Amino acid sequence: MINIEDFEKLPTREKIIRVSADIIVKEGLKKFTAKNIADRLNITDAAIFKHFGSMDDIILEIIERYVSECSKSAEEATKKGENVKEKLEHVLRAHIRVLEETRGAVPVLCFEFSRTEEKKFHEILLKFLNSYKERISALVREGQKEGCIRPELDPEDTAMLFIGLIQAKVFAYIMSGKEGPIIENPDIFISEVFYGIMTR
Repeated sequence: MINIEDFEKLPTREKIIRVSADIIVKEGLKKFTAKNIADRLNITDAAIFKHFGSMDDIILEIIERYVSECSKSAEEATKKGENVKEKLEHVLRAHIRVLEETRGAVPVLCFEFSRTEEKKFHEILLKFLNSYKERISALVREGQKEGCIRPELDPEDTAMLFIGLIQAKVFAYIMSGKEGPIIENPDIFISEVFYGIMTR
């Protein structure tokens, strides 16, 4: 998580994104207003709209950043790692990094928009989910061929496990009302995931 001193050095547009994500996670979409964001940044409501055309544009930026970073990391992982375990670890670390940068807003938005008529955001999130699941399940299949991932696991279910565990971490973070990182120790989190899917 970014500290206060570093936050102050960020451009206003980036501050708006970070504060918006924090509001969405901690207070919900009803409190996601220009006034609420402006009050926290000590700027006017109008100043927000110098950087974004609408409140929807802020949400779109948060989603697109998360989707882009997670997708890019999944793609890079297939090239970087020496083996499937390293590739999956790279994907998870990048996912955790972008999760922390967006304060867990996208998993919250996934849940919110799964229950609404808001098609614009729903379709972007669904496309990302399917693409991410496809890439992770391909890595799982590769790992099963290598013999490092349990052969009886369904690759698509295992890919959804990655997403589900991250969603669960965000839910627990929100319910506990704690501050700080959502995933306090990425190494332990990754080892827990691997414990369930890797061959012994």
